[in-house]
Amino acid sequence: MTARPVLCGEAFEAAFPFFLLLDDDLRVVSAGAALLRAVPTLIVGSPVRDALTPTRPRGLADHTDWRTFDRSAVVLRGKTEPAPMFRGQLVGQADGGVLLLLSPVVTRLDDLRRLGLQLGDLALHDATGDLLLLQQALQTSVDDAQRLAQRLRVKGQQLQWMTELSGHGVAYFDQDGALLQHNPLFTTLLGWPASTTMPCSIETVTVRLREMLIPTDADRLDLPALATADAQAPATAQAPPALVVMTRTGEHLKIRYRNAGCDAHVLYIRDVTAETQLDRMKTEFMTTAAHELRTPMTSIYGFSEMLVKRALPPEKAKYVAETIYRQSSWMVTLLNEVLDLARLEARQGSDFHIEAVPVPEWLEEVFTGYCDADAMARFSLAIDEELPDIAVDRLKAGQALGNVLSNAFKYSPEGGPVTLSVTATPLGDRKGIRLCVCDQGIGMTEAQLARIFERFYRADPSGNIPGSGLGMSLVQQIVHLHGGAVEVTSEPGVGTQVSLWLPASVSRS
Repeated sequence: MTARPVLCGEAFEAAFPFFLLLDDDLRVVSAGAALLRAVPTLIVGSPVRDALTPTRPRGLADHTDWRTFDRSAVVLRGKTEPAPMFRGQLVGQADGGVLLLLSPVVTRLDDLRRLGLQLGDLALHDATGDLLLLQQALQTSVDDAQRLAQRLRVKGQQLQWMTELSGHGVAYFDQDGALLQHNPLFTTLLGWPASTTMPCSIETVTVRLREMLIPTDADRLDLPALATADAQAPATAQAPPALVVMTRTGEHLKIRYRNAGCDAHVLYIRDVTAETQLDRMKTEFMTTAAHELRTPMTSIYGFSEMLVKRALPPEKAKYVAETIYRQSSWMVTLLNEVLDLARLEARQGSDFHIEAVPVPEWLEEVFTGYCDADAMARFSLAIDEELPDIAVDRLKAGQALGNVLSNAFKYSPEGGPVTLSVTATPLGDRKGIRLCVCDQGIGMTEAQLARIFERFYRADPSGNIPGSGLGMSLVQQIVHLHGGAVEVTSEPGVGTQVSLWLPASVSRS
């Protein structure tokens, strides 16, 4: 006789932890401990339908004799939330009862936990546990991939914003030189019309750049050489290899071409016109300032050497000392004006003490500081009776007007008259005053007038009229920092007219 395996007691429950045994009245006789934890309303002795509702087979829900469905697959659903679901097999028993060998229907470990169960509650032969672990691993991978994708999207968006807001025109090219991506500034710097097709390769971009550049710089443009130099540059290099070129319209562009890995390349183009002009202005300023200082220094050095090494007659010694004094005074004035300009540019008027200043009182201060008795003898003033107070730094504004008056007297070498008219004159919708200084001096040509605000420029090239050439630069800076305006008209041999407009004080205008 062939032996048959027998399961009972703990061995049976270990093999089928979710078993359910019913009598012929479909009352619960016994159930697995795991099933009782998952369905707390399942009570021994009570009808099974109080806790579970059969959903499959279809007729099982209304049938009183479940043995009719012997060996059928069954699905039961709990009546209370979270409404667990079980599936398994119905096996008829000899005593008229039925045995249901069930397993929970879950798709995630969280579903199992909500039932108060763990993986250890599942039978070892039940593949549900393995499927749950696989699902959890897959879900973790999906979550990680989604988080990574979100981070990549954020980083990509940040990179896009950075390139769009950057002062560089940026373009990316693949290993074949095809254009993959670029920011709007790139097309702007290339001057590529919006109505035309954007260049699609590095070769097209190179042709466009050479068309834009002056011939000498067009010949120097070699993007592959730039990429090679960049790749060979040491990691500690402070300034990556770049080429600065000039366009036919006068702009200066800095170009870098870098290897971006996988034989792809990035082309950077930046407009450095302002920086180039500023560097040139600094160089010119230092060169001119050194030249202007060298002239009096040479004179001072030569005359002081005469005093030290020669025995000069008293009259000659006095002349030499007066020359040294005069040149030293001129040099001090030059240095003070250079420092004034530097302070004005650095501070941009932040150190101005703006106040409401009565015009007549302020004019008296200017005349006292800048006009001697000889000058006042040639000077005439015409001033409106009703003038608003002006909103100025009285010292700086006085310096501007004083420089204009000094120029008027200096450039009228024959002792011609100088007039100052002061009127209440609006500028646009702003109230203010207009100070107009007129002389009958040597005047200026149109070419000289165009350079009047240049530093160290003097309309008298002979050097007979003393001055640093910084006075009108100071006037322009001071007036503009007050929110005012400067206008100059001149005619050779007739004279010059300089008009300053200064704003009225809001409180007392």
